[in-house]
Amino acid sequence: MDLKLIENENELRITIYNGVCLNEYQDLAKRWNEMLSFVHHELLDYIHDDSLCFDDSEDSFPVRSKLTGNYYINSVSYINHVNPVGYQIMIETRLTEHIPTGEDDYLGLEVTLFTRSVNHNFEVWSIDSSSI
Repeated sequence: MDLKLIENENELRITIYNGVCLNEYQDLAKRWNEMLSFVHHELLDYIHDDSLCFDDSEDSFPVRSKLTGNYYINSVSYINHVNPVGYQIMIETRLTEHIPTGEDDYLGLEVTLFTRSVNHNFEVWSIDSSSI
């Protein structure tokens, strides 16, 4: 299964926590496509991992065959991290499922990125899942 980033009618929620000034946020936001590339890669890895995303089974969640292959960004949070020093960016995604009238939210995956400065390489710190 491949994934496609789609537009959503809900407005993207961006939260900037204390410690991140406007110019730091703007510098990080310039790297949005780079962040999206990391997110896309992590989502693909997640849905193709048989220990995290399952084949057809009534007792398991999530079930791969229910996924449409579409996802969207629901929210982004920027945090000035103290130990280690840098920026933590949490990007919450929603993967959709097939329903009789089209598609609806099914699986939430939040990818947490970290960078030591606005120009440093990104690291993936975690990916967390939630049922929606």
